[in-house]
Amino acid sequence: MRGIHSQPLLGVFASRRLSTSSVIVLACIITFTAAFSGCASVSADRTAAEKLSVVPSVIDFKGVVVGQKNSQTVKVTNSSSDSISLKSLHVSGTGFSLPSAKVPVVLAPGSHLSLSIVFNPPAAEDESGALVIASTDLKSPIGIPLSGAGEKAAPKLTISPTSLNFGARAIKSSTSQSVVLTNTGNLALSISSISVASPEFSVSGISKGVSLSPNQKLEFQVWFHPTAGGKASATISLDSSAGLAPVKLAVAGSASTSISSASALHSVTLDWINRSSSTMGYHVYRGEAQGGPFERLTGTLLETASYKDTNVVAGGHYFYVVTAVAEGGPESPYSNEVAVEIPNN
Repeated sequence: MRGIHSQPLLGVFASRRLSTSSVIVLACIITFTAAFSGCASVSADRTAAEKLSVVPSVIDFKGVVVGQKNSQTVKVTNSSSDSISLKSLHVSGTGFSLPSAKVPVVLAPGSHLSLSIVFNPPAAEDESGALVIASTDLKSPIGIPLSGAGEKAAPKLTISPTSLNFGARAIKSSTSQSVVLTNTGNLALSISSISVASPEFSVSGISKGVSLSPNQKLEFQVWFHPTAGGKASATISLDSSAGLAPVKLAVAGSASTSISSASALHSVTLDWINRSSSTMGYHVYRGEAQGGPFERLTGTLLETASYKDTNVVAGGHYFYVVTAVAEGGPESPYSNEVAVEIPNN
């Protein structure tokens, strides 16, 4: 800084003639005014930064939907060997706020203070501001740049695939296919209703009230349960909380009595392990949808931990559970569920 005292105050051109490092010259050019205090302020800022560590040093909220809020936490740490009294915490800029800040507060050496900065954009525009930390123990305040962008609400749900065809299935069989629902908008959405236009089709893995954040995906299953021969088709509609047009999935399939002729070729054998010595026997249950309802297959107690189900239909999809019955009659809860898909031929 000695070269600075020997030069007249000629603005940027005078600074360029100084025989100082490029860093100091650049700092003087940026802070230079009509007085010599410009370079002095650089030294004071460095002193403040050495005493207080602020992480992150720049806060960017990126895109926030108008009418919604987003927050980020700033950690202010006393890096000096002396206590620092924070007298003022101030946020500037449209949409930025510091709701929970309480001052004055004294930071002991090595201690820290967490601040929550909130951005609530009033319009779909880019905004900027600053978090200013002031203290009588610092020669100048510390400023942390704030930025954010307001976005218009754009709710959207997409489904993949948009249609399903189950092909030819056996009467009274149960077959599923997977579908993925994705929130491709910028608002969290919840499913307000699910409608299936035909009793031969159903869904599992999704229910009314389920919520999806932006970019979140949900995989669920669509089931085909033909009860009579012939073709079947329907539309599955998903309504959301944002008042969007329903997301629709077209489904189709057919059933034939000829497919069931291969049923005699198939059976399901179940084996399980029970480590309880008080079990008197077992009951086996079967359902055609994940999670039930289940129908009991055994009329009397099984004495062995094995069961063969020969009453299955080609192309069917079944779910099995087992219970244990203790001496005196109490029956245990269902075991874990086992899914079995029967081949078409």
